[in-house]
Amino acid sequence: MKQAKVDLWVGVLMLLAVLALIFLALKVSGLAFDRQLFGSGSYQVTASFSDIGDLKIRAPVRVAGVQVGQVSAVVLDKNYNAEVTLSLDQKIDDLPLDTSASIQQTSLLGDNYVSLSPGYSDKMLVNNSVITTTYAATSLESLISTFMGNSSNSSDKSEGDKK
Repeated sequence: MKQAKVDLWVGVLMLLAVLALIFLALKVSGLAFDRQLFGSGSYQVTASFSDIGDLKIRAPVRVAGVQVGQVSAVVLDKNYNAEVTLSLDQKIDDLPLDTSASIQQTSLLGDNYVSLSPGYSDKMLVNNSVITTTYAATSLESLISTFMGNSSNSSDKSEGDKK
């Protein structure tokens, strides 16, 4: 009888350990038990960008720094632009139709995310809406090359002026 009790408790603890591992695996993978796993509680909008930098699927979508969704898909459209599908939380149902989207970085060398800036329209974004005003990602490399190109041009002009 005592051995049966020990076996029962070992079985219960093993079951709890397996459930804890499944939960941790889902959390690490970015899935959750609510809207991402079962597909409810969100609506989709798309935005087209000429450059998305290093934007990845499941990257955050933020309004004023607050996460309101995530990137659910990235595909190349017929005009060779990146069409990004955003999955927004159903609770955020008051974003104006003229909302703009931009690709931002979390830090100097950090991951990219999509930042939404609400507009002033009376109409709201709904499922399958398209965000028309977008701003491409700015990479650190392009900023440095632009700065270096401008500084070398200005030094060439100043040397030419001296001659």
